Amino acid sequence: MVSQELRSAVERCASSASAHLIDLVVRGHKGKTVVEVFIDAEQGVTSDLCAEVSRGVAEAIDAGGWIQGSYRLDVSSPGIDRPLRYPWQFRKHVGRTLSVKLRETMGDRNRTGRLVSVNDAGIVLEPGSGQPAETIFFDALAEAVVKSPW
Repeated sequence: MVSQELRSAVERCASSASAHLIDLVVRGHKGKTVVEVFIDAEQGVTSDLCAEVSRGVAEAIDAGGWIQGSYRLDVSSPGIDRPLRYPWQFRKHVGRTLSVKLRETMGDRNRTGRLVSVNDAGIVLEPGSGQPAETIFFDALAEAVVKSPW
């Protein structure tokens, strides 16, 4: 369980580096704790950005005392298999194929198609095979991930 204080501190570190915290995972136990920080940025994630966020997070953890004993800190991009959460993340992937799961109230819940466009309300997904493009509102999305091209 990640404390709200730790999450807030990591969010501040990411934000000060012009990045967004996508996920924070703390696992293991005292002396063998692993802290995984997944960040994304509108301009992309570089090794320099990860290093900058890592330095800030390490300083915050050490000052806050949230992790007892030694720990390993990993800061990286979320990777292709992590769900997209924010409209700006979707915009980065226009033209790519997405696998989408809709909330249970939406009937047929699974969609796959090329992301055609994004606005503040939702996405337009083109399923292919001559089927018409479909608008999917963000509040109807349960999960969306980029499909690997390989």
